[in-house]
Amino acid sequence: MITFVVPIVIGMLVLAGAVPAAAQSKNDLNTSVAASNTNDPAAERNNYTNNAQGEMRMWEQKLNDFNARVETGATEAQTNASKTLDSAWTETKTAWNQLVKVGLNVGTDGVTDWGSAKVSFQTASQKLAAAWKKVNPDDK
Repeated sequence: MITFVVPIVIGMLVLAGAVPAAAQSKNDLNTSVAASNTNDPAAERNNYTNNAQGEMRMWEQKLNDFNARVETGATEAQTNASKTLDSAWTETKTAWNQLVKVGLNVGTDGVTDWGSAKVSFQTASQKLAAAWKKVNPDDK
């Protein structure tokens, strides 16, 4: 199951990562930073999405490293922990995809849609962090 999930995760992250990066040029970066100081919803969404993208990359690397360790001589507890992490990761990816979708529709999706997508992503990220902490209590 793990070997099936990893290529899907990588593919989704590559696609999701390309969208926000392509949507913002270097010139727009200075504008969005200044705009965020003026409560510009588009800039706020863009900044949040970029930060969340970094978080998704960090989790992907942690989970890939963990799964590589677990595959070699995994105990039943480690296998169960891996399944829990896979489930939490899938939920987080789903929330991430919704966040990106809503973020791209700045002009058409309302504040409620953005707020809902943001809360879903934050909740899923917290579940993933909790599942990770159970398996890796010493990792920060």
